[in-house]
Amino acid sequence: MAKLWKNWSGRVSCSPAQIAYPRDEAELAQLVRTAAARGQVVRPVGSGHSFSDLVTTTGVVVSLDKLAGLIEVDKVHNTATAWAGTKLWQFCDLLAPFNLAMENMGDIDKQSLGGALATGTHGTGLGLGGLSTQISALSLMTASGEVIECSEEHERDIFKAAQVSVGALGIVTQFTLRVVPTYRLAYTRAPGNFIDCISRAQKHAEENRHFEFWYFPYTDTVMMKFHIQTEARIEVGPVRKWIDEVLVENYVFGVLAGMCRRKPSRCAALSKFTARRLTSASEVNTSHHALVTRRILRFSEMEYAIPIERGPTAMRELKEWIVKENAPVFFPIEYRYVKADDIWLSPFYQRDSVTISVHYDARADHEAYFRGAEKIFRRHGGRPHWGKIHYLSAAELRELYPEWDSFRRVRKALDPRGVFLNPHLAHVLGG
Repeated sequence: MAKLWKNWSGRVSCSPAQIAYPRDEAELAQLVRTAAARGQVVRPVGSGHSFSDLVTTTGVVVSLDKLAGLIEVDKVHNTATAWAGTKLWQFCDLLAPFNLAMENMGDIDKQSLGGALATGTHGTGLGLGGLSTQISALSLMTASGEVIECSEEHERDIFKAAQVSVGALGIVTQFTLRVVPTYRLAYTRAPGNFIDCISRAQKHAEENRHFEFWYFPYTDTVMMKFHIQTEARIEVGPVRKWIDEVLVENYVFGVLAGMCRRKPSRCAALSKFTARRLTSASEVNTSHHALVTRRILRFSEMEYAIPIERGPTAMRELKEWIVKENAPVFFPIEYRYVKADDIWLSPFYQRDSVTISVHYDARADHEAYFRGAEKIFRRHGGRPHWGKIHYLSAAELRELYPEWDSFRRVRKALDPRGVFLNPHLAHVLGG
């Protein structure tokens, strides 16, 4: 009997013929060759934190959970090599004894390296790229079981395609990442006024290593988050942190989200209620722990990367659209900064960007809200996050990525039979 696979939110599922957990590259190679010979699609999976249909297949789902751990640390060149199944939190913990850290992190650390890097995952910071910009080399297993070692200096075209590949080229088994000496961050959060915040957001981003804000629908209130690098000693109130991040932001917020799901007309009032109760807080912590928050409440998400100069206008339009349409929106909207890069399928290719992320209760129907938001994002030249929900086709996506045809050329050469291409990827990449 086929096993059921579900993603983290529970909204995406499939019943593959097999869910495999290879223990080494030899076992993985045999698995891939066998599936290819049978005409089965093979889809790798990390932690299931993607909200799009990247993994779904009736063929073989390959978990990299047993291909995890640190392989090598090079302190001379400040690089670390790890298996692709290593979770971000594990990678950070493994680096700590070497007094090393990741240059940047998102606000969730439960993803695997393979999944986070394949989808263009990022944090926030005007001078900081997405996580895939930290890759200096990788090992890619093709449908034949061959492993290709690539980097900027060796097999560069494959490398540029594989840095953000959505698992469409093969299975990346190892990554070598550039890392940095351990650093601490002073974190401050503070509620503020939307108009003041959006007008000064660029300046905040310039003055802080990391800056982002969350806008609360139907209000003029935002929660701003600032991080600056510091030499100050670690100062964390564990009880206050648990109350804020676990009790309030997950369980209490989850109760309110449930009330909105059962009666959507409550969204505006409950968002205003929540915004009035925002509080300030601060701490000093190691970078990993300062940047990451706990996410227990399940949600669905859409995110678009928008040219940095268009971000404020897009955000204002989304704010106004929610009110005009009386959209049943309760979850706050996230606004972050990412530096331009040269990765072919990166949403940040050749342009500094802001990302606007919209969330919805995973137990409710998000489509009307997400489609409305997407129209606004597209008007401003937005590119969707590969691991999150969007409604674009390959033809529409091709117009957004200058190196689209280069990526497709490499993909066709590496996987001419489409072993790693499920229906979703065939739709968004064009077969």
